[in-house]
Amino acid sequence: MDSQLKIHMICILSRMLLDRDIVYDCTLVYDIEGILSTILDSIGEDAERALSTALKMIYSSVEDSELQLQLLRHLPSFSPRQALFRRRLALAFFYCDEYSLSEDRKHLIDLKAIRRRLSHSRFTVHYETDYPGLAASIAVLAIGLDDGDPPPIDACKDDQVAFNESIDVLAQKIKGIDNQIIDTSASHRKRTEAKEVVDSFHKCLICAVRTQQKPRSMIWGEYGENEKQRSIMKNFFQKDSSAGNLD
Repeated sequence: MDSQLKIHMICILSRMLLDRDIVYDCTLVYDIEGILSTILDSIGEDAERALSTALKMIYSSVEDSELQLQLLRHLPSFSPRQALFRRRLALAFFYCDEYSLSEDRKHLIDLKAIRRRLSHSRFTVHYETDYPGLAASIAVLAIGLDDGDPPPIDACKDDQVAFNESIDVLAQKIKGIDNQIIDTSASHRKRTEAKEVVDSFHKCLICAVRTQQKPRSMIWGEYGENEKQRSIMKNFFQKDSSAGNLD
């Protein structure tokens, strides 16, 4: 089977995953995911170009954010190639731009660009907000971001700190969206569901994407504070103790 035929098969199978009747059939979905998995990993020569072509064809055929999420949830991600294929498509859906479809893996995640995109009116909460669409777009971003592509384990501490600080800023942006959604419980179910999705993504950023647990703010500093801070506090208590002895 040549690459061109495989591209067409990937597109046809992906379109099938847009059918709600199909995705509700667990056996059929399982078979489609298995076939897609096999095809994606079987493309040999010029795989990058072939997969980019398939991604562009799929991207251009799905505009509704809820259908985009439905498709992404059923695309296989069992191998690095499959995961990259899925993440590229998710980020293209999030940005509404084809650029991510052929972006190099090392430069796939741009946290500043993500924050800028979240300032778009699509993510602004107001009286006409499409809450299912908002929830789907945030869930699509979560798939595209994945683990955020953190620095390697052996990277210098400054790189780790810079990455975590960028994640914290993104988390604050997501928290701002969450705070704008007024949860009125059962009277507005879609609003409640959207708030749950946004809140879940915020917690994921803080607890899973961050490479280290965020220090907890305390009266006398933070857990995980640096040596200089600890030294200052130690000297403070020593002085306080000496003053007490004089009395």
